[in-house]
Amino acid sequence: MKLQDNLQRLILLETVRGYRVLWTGMGAQLARDVPFSAICWPTLEPIRRRLLSLVGDEGNAASVLGANFLAGFAAGSLAAFATCPLDVAKTRRQIEHSKLYGGGMGIERLPPPYRYPYPAVESQTGGVRGLFTGVGPRVGRAGPSVGIVVSFYEVVKYILYQRNTDS
Repeated sequence: MKLQDNLQRLILLETVRGYRVLWTGMGAQLARDVPFSAICWPTLEPIRRRLLSLVGDEGNAASVLGANFLAGFAAGSLAAFATCPLDVAKTRRQIEHSKLYGGGMGIERLPPPYRYPYPAVESQTGGVRGLFTGVGPRVGRAGPSVGIVVSFYEVVKYILYQRNTDS
């Protein structure tokens, strides 16, 4: 799809349903992201403190950076695993909404196994196992992402602290 086609679709949606269309799915997104953060960030600090205590006072910058990355990785992975059912529900809702309002992503043209990769909680669509569809890629993305964010944050915090104490 070209950018011009996408812009024309957005203008058409705006005239049909107003600017509310831009907020479609926000509730489902928040229903996933708030619990993720509620699990991830409180879990991070105890793990980080424990890993830093193993490094000790004589740890170099690389070991401290590694401890921060591992703590973020562990906390992000745990939160991603725990909130995977919410992510499946969010994605399922987006797919159904897309299908209802014209299939904006072209999902209806995909072959059947790829059309609905995130089944609802029903026995014929995967049951409880279906709630954890895609858990591997989700954990594989969230763990390193949180590890990188935490590491970067700690590096910037250290640099700013050093700059303020040297002045």
